Amino acid sequence: MNKNIIKDNLGLKLLSVLIAIVIWYVVVEVNDPIETASFTVKVTVANETYIANGKQIYHIDDDYKTVTAYIKSNRSTLKKITADQITVTADLTQIVDIKRDPVMVPLTASRQGINPANITLSRTAIPITIENIASKVFPVSVSYGESVPGKDYEVGKVMPDPEQISINGPESIINKIDSVVAQIDVTGMTQDGTKSAKLVLYDQDSREISEETIEDDLSFDGGVPSVTVYVDLWKKQTGVKVKVNYAGSPAEGYHVDSETTNPETITVVGNDAALTALANNGDTISLPDKMFSIQGAKDDVTEEVSLADVLPDGLRLPANAADKLTVVVTVLSDETRELSLDADHIGVRNLSSDMAISYDQAVFKVRVTGSGEKFTSMTSNDIIASVDVSGMGEGDYTVPVNVALPSGVSLETPLAIQIHIKSKNDDSSGQ
Repeated sequence: MNKNIIKDNLGLKLLSVLIAIVIWYVVVEVNDPIETASFTVKVTVANETYIANGKQIYHIDDDYKTVTAYIKSNRSTLKKITADQITVTADLTQIVDIKRDPVMVPLTASRQGINPANITLSRTAIPITIENIASKVFPVSVSYGESVPGKDYEVGKVMPDPEQISINGPESIINKIDSVVAQIDVTGMTQDGTKSAKLVLYDQDSREISEETIEDDLSFDGGVPSVTVYVDLWKKQTGVKVKVNYAGSPAEGYHVDSETTNPETITVVGNDAALTALANNGDTISLPDKMFSIQGAKDDVTEEVSLADVLPDGLRLPANAADKLTVVVTVLSDETRELSLDADHIGVRNLSSDMAISYDQAVFKVRVTGSGEKFTSMTSNDIIASVDVSGMGEGDYTVPVNVALPSGVSLETPLAIQIHIKSKNDDSSGQ
């Protein structure tokens, strides 16, 4: 029976609840209760000339440039109030003790239609520092952050306009400025051009000086400058070879067999003129003769070269590229030669049919000794090499290489190589 009582006239009951809510809302609105609302308001300074006399200036710390104003009024009135309708004034003529550092300036607040007695502030006074005016000229540097030009391009040179800026303001702030940076975005650029820049000031701790401080406390000769940056794009060139030059000669009875570099080729970026000159030289950069010497050498000479020191004007390495180049000048006795043996030319004996073999290197160096026509004319094709993997299952092994050479030619030192054996059905092999 109780269930029926709840369900009886359910629609009327819900309607009654809704009407009660509406009546409550109307009563509240009609009564228009007194409430308090808060607003964040920027402090306005009055009578600035009281301090700013040509030699001194005032400075307000960013933490004190805004205050919270609490207004007590009817709800209907509060709904119409916005922060920009409220004025909070720091009148410099009301400074109590001008010799105090910092001086305290009382605040007053007003809003049209509101009794000042109904406005209270989060603080009744703010500290103001009075100090000498300073001026300093700063060079303008350029930053493009992490933005990247179009494919195969890098930023070569950047030229800001103006190149330097004179800034005036309180001495304490001027002394904090460490750098003036023109920030630009070069994303997707594929040709030279001029970009509009955002001017950013940094202090000695690399922290950005707030725009509020710049706007309120600093001035620029001729007004806030409109900074632009001309961007000179350089193009990438891959596959550049490095020609090895050196001073001196090996010891008597020895000769230079080869010169190699690691990496074999490099990538550079450069302007049009430098890249044209590079192309005319067969995309080859030559190391200076006097960078290192092989005078009297009886063994290989290895040197590490800084590429930044040898690249011609107008060329440089790409961003984040390694600067070091390892140069190896192979010096052998006159009875010794060094030949290259391709891994594909190494025979494999006794490898199980369900196994596969791989090598750490694609090419191995083989040094041989001898004399006569067969020695001087032999090539890597005259080398017959093989490895025996009898009884070897999956794993990594160092194995000797069996080498057969023409008569009168022998290995200078035995050759051993690293091999890897895996099952052909092993999923970890990537198949």
